Formats: sequence, structure tokens, C-alpha cells
Amino acid sequence: MQNACGLQKELLVTNDFIQINAGAVAEQFIGQELSAYFDSYLEHNLFFWARDKKSSSAEVDYVVTIDSLILPVEVKAGKTGTLKSLRLFLEEKHSPFGIRFLSREAVILR
Repeated sequence: MQNACGLQKELLVTNDFIQINAGAVAEQFIGQELSAYFDSYLEHNLFFWARDKKSSSAEVDYVVTIDSLILPVEVKAGKTGTLKSLRLFLEEKHSPFGIRFLSREAVILR
């Protein structure tokens, strides 16, 4: 994460770094956790979903499969967020539910 942001190790522990890069840090953490749960004997990748329409673009941070379910995962570092993209995914892909990680809690949306 530090190298991806082009930062030296001293900056990593400062509060300013966490506040400024909270979204990237949260997404990186969740991505690493999702990867850790994959079967280490099978090839795996992390995926995301993006929709580019003229007046309605959308993006979901991660898309994971559990058995035959395809589930969207949205990561929010702040306390607010409309989850418009997550709701669009649920509606368009007829997914039974999505997962949102917000600050220190995980919430399942139906």
C-alpha cells in the first residue's frame, strides 16, 4: 500500500495520511481480507463492477462469488454514503443482497 501511494514509511503512521487516504486504505484492507479467504489451492482474482452510461455511471468496489451467488461488496471509509452504485448493481443483476463495509462495521443490504 505504501509503495502504491508513493510514500515513505514515516508518513504511514501519521494521522494526516490516514485521513487523506482513508478510502484507499479501507479498500486495500478489505481486498486483502477477501483474498485471504480464497482457497489457496485455486487460482483467484478480485473483480469490480463498473457501468459507464452517459448520465449514470456506477462502480462497485468488489464483486465476489460464494457458491452460485454473485455478490457486490462496497467499502466506505466515511460515515456517509448513498450506496447508489450498490443499489444499481442489486437491481440490474438481480442479486439477492450486497455487502457494505462502513467504518468499523459490515452491513448486509437486501
